[in-house]
Amino acid sequence: MLRTSTLALLFALGTLAMAQGECGTGRYTDPAFFDSVVVQPGILFGNNNGVAGTPQDLYLDVYMPAGDTLTDRPVVIVAFGGSFVAGTRQDVAPICERFARRGFVAVAPDYRVGFFFPSEATTTRAVVRSMHDIKACVRFLRKSVDVDGDPYGIDPSRIIVGGVSAGAIGAIHATYLDQSSEIPPVIYGDTASIGGIEGNSGSPGYSSAVLACYSFSGAIGDSAWIQPGDEPLVSVHEVGDGVVPYYTQMVSVLGIPTGLTASGSHDIHVRCVNSGLTNCLLTYPGNGHVGYLTSDPVTSFNYVADFLAAMACNSPVACTTGTVSVAEAEDVAALLAYPNPTAGTVVIESAVMQQGYLLASDGRLVRALRLVPGPNPIDLGQLADGLYTLRTSQGASVRVVKASE
Repeated sequence: MLRTSTLALLFALGTLAMAQGECGTGRYTDPAFFDSVVVQPGILFGNNNGVAGTPQDLYLDVYMPAGDTLTDRPVVIVAFGGSFVAGTRQDVAPICERFARRGFVAVAPDYRVGFFFPSEATTTRAVVRSMHDIKACVRFLRKSVDVDGDPYGIDPSRIIVGGVSAGAIGAIHATYLDQSSEIPPVIYGDTASIGGIEGNSGSPGYSSAVLACYSFSGAIGDSAWIQPGDEPLVSVHEVGDGVVPYYTQMVSVLGIPTGLTASGSHDIHVRCVNSGLTNCLLTYPGNGHVGYLTSDPVTSFNYVADFLAAMACNSPVACTTGTVSVAEAEDVAALLAYPNPTAGTVVIESAVMQQGYLLASDGRLVRALRLVPGPNPIDLGQLADGLYTLRTSQGASVRVVKASE
């Protein structure tokens, strides 16, 4: 938790940067303030044991506005989604590019993902792994200014974290799960070995405090972790989201109940209001999951980006909390499978780009897929005959029968 006194100090440290005149010029508020973006990919920022227990290096990509002469720029960290079992930092490249065109430095980090059988303990550990890796990314950025001569031209007092789906969940926990007493009881015995609140993923000794947080369909394990004086938050979510709950309910991973309860954007918003935090919530109708990033990308992204622009410039927040009326997300995310049954190749017809997870009848993850709009041929020839379910990151699902001729 970042108390008010610390937040005031960070703003004071950022005064020099804002004195350069970047605010009030259209920077951060104009979606096309810069024409193009330059990317520095594959920068090593940490290391930790992966899901399988073997060491895993962690990398990040940095997106910067091309031709920008300003230094001490605010940073927006963008964590990808994928139910903690899949996804890559390249998945959020379009979001990072949009932030960079506004004048932010955008950073897409790795965090540890991989298949685990969902339960209360394993899912909690997955969330904590992502939280630790995001905190390590924040610390690395501060270390790069202190030790490496500020190669990315950033203001270490203006680092903002957030993400999409699982990435948003990791970012929310990195922001608000900040006391040892808040560590979930189901993993309390693992605390010492996993590094407590901060984790062991890299750049120890540097602060992981952030200026603000944003969430595209995220959740928190306990909204009571949000306290007066904590960081501002902006959220976007579908009210009927069946993947990450909008209210407070039990969480499923890949359709498998975990026994773990989490509070989504609505109940987080209520907690923020009651705690006196600056926060905004944009709600979409429907039962999809981050479908608005496809069906209404301009409104949903700008809602978040404009909030972060106000944070970066220490300006009043102008967003309103409400519901946007758009096409039902489940219509956008619908799937069609043919031929079905199939002896070999099945074609999955997807309306949008989304992540897919092919599950066996026992819930085991068989294959992670990237579905593009239109037909997606998938070879099932090497799989055993039986019933499979394809679930997607946007909450759609379709059953496929593999039957040899």
